[in-house]
Amino acid sequence: MKTRLCDKLYGMKLRLFVVSLAAVAMAMGATPEEELKSTIEKWKAAVVAKDRATIERYTAPNVTYSHSNALMENREQMLAAFLSPDMKYEGMDMSETTYRFVGANVGIVQTKMLVRNVQKGEPKKTPLSVLMVWAKEKGDWRLLARQTTRLP
Repeated sequence: MKTRLCDKLYGMKLRLFVVSLAAVAMAMGATPEEELKSTIEKWKAAVVAKDRATIERYTAPNVTYSHSNALMENREQMLAAFLSPDMKYEGMDMSETTYRFVGANVGIVQTKMLVRNVQKGEPKKTPLSVLMVWAKEKGDWRLLARQTTRLP
């Protein structure tokens, strides 16, 4: 009887170990594209939520943030604009997105983006062509540069 119980416990431990190992392998198996897509979604959600800490986490300290009207912002200016009570982002819908990588730590993202926001009480929908450069630092992807062009 004791041997059967030991065999069952051993079998359960072995199954738990195998499941754990599979979960770790899956987590470690994420491609750079999957990781970057996930980061972009977190960054966009943080902009909508006005979550400064998360925006900062995924934005490089020396980011260059360029708007379709030629306005260039550094990190503090970009944060001030995102967090302003005059601006409320409702969403950034991406389509026709391509991902290219230079080595393991630089990702270039080209996308069409429909930015939905309310600026000083006025709802807006702005179609953009967006080029983003992301750099991987200390395990996190961070936005290093962004350039937009308004689409017709």
